[in-house]
Amino acid sequence: MHSVFKQIIFLLLWISAVYATCPESDQIHCEGNDRCTRIRYICDGDNDCGDNSDEDDDLCRAWRNNECERNSARCTRNGRSDCITISHYCELEDPPCEGSVDPRLCKMLRDEKIQDLESIVLDPTTVAPTLLGSTYPTVHYEADVMIDEFKDRLDSTIRHKDCPQLYTKIGDQCISIFFIGNLTWMESRAFCQAIGGDLLTIKKDLSNFYTILQHMRENHVTKDFWIGGLYKNETYGWQWVEDTDLQLGTPLWAVRHTPQCSPRTLTSRVLNVTRQANDGYCYYYKQAPDSPPINHCTAMTYEHYYYVSDENCMNRKSPLCALIGDHPKQAL
Repeated sequence: MHSVFKQIIFLLLWISAVYATCPESDQIHCEGNDRCTRIRYICDGDNDCGDNSDEDDDLCRAWRNNECERNSARCTRNGRSDCITISHYCELEDPPCEGSVDPRLCKMLRDEKIQDLESIVLDPTTVAPTLLGSTYPTVHYEADVMIDEFKDRLDSTIRHKDCPQLYTKIGDQCISIFFIGNLTWMESRAFCQAIGGDLLTIKKDLSNFYTILQHMRENHVTKDFWIGGLYKNETYGWQWVEDTDLQLGTPLWAVRHTPQCSPRTLTSRVLNVTRQANDGYCYYYKQAPDSPPINHCTAMTYEHYYYVSDENCMNRKSPLCALIGDHPKQAL
């Protein structure tokens, strides 16, 4: 494991939206109900929308192709021909992609709502796709842009003059937002310890929690991260890695939508009687963590806007590390 960490560190040091009401940019409205599903789930064989609009036969015939994997299509532009996501294919302009994607799919994605393709009317003023065979300067400016964006991201995730290598400054802490990592919870903790820290724990007054949320939002971070909370056993419950109690409830923990509703209960502190809230109203949302616990490790994920959720410890995410000690420059 340590050799993997060294290789990752070595590499990093060398590199040194009319219908838009879905909560996240990679989601799209279903056709016949209020649900949103992720664009990458379109035509994946599962009825994610519940009304089967994401698995419509006509839609899937247009969505799939024989050249690239599902959700992707071949784009020819600037002298290159690559498989890219259909969403990106539709976004590119000046020049646009040359290829076989049905323009109605691009209209559907712009509208952010799954629709019957036969019902989609294209704007006659829309610029038609460039004919195959056109030539453009073979300047791979997109690669240069991606490199510049990656370098810029380093400053907000793993680099700061007041912190050691692989750490940036967030509030009064040196934090490593190791977005390139893809590790289990246990591997993530070992990685953090190897660079002089440990998985992030939230302060009792939540001050670093709000600061990190703001930092993630301002720097457009979209990865999922492990943090230092875990369910130990029935006696100790949820705790941080430093053996302090992990606060449950609002405002720390994420809220999840559930397919089936359930009432909520309240226990009177005076009578010590438990009863259903709001006359037994049935709610489709539950707050993490599950009770009884199913998954025993904590994460901050993009899906849940970086509020804390309980996750399977063997899933792979990036480590979110906090430096330990008062002398950050001596950590490495």
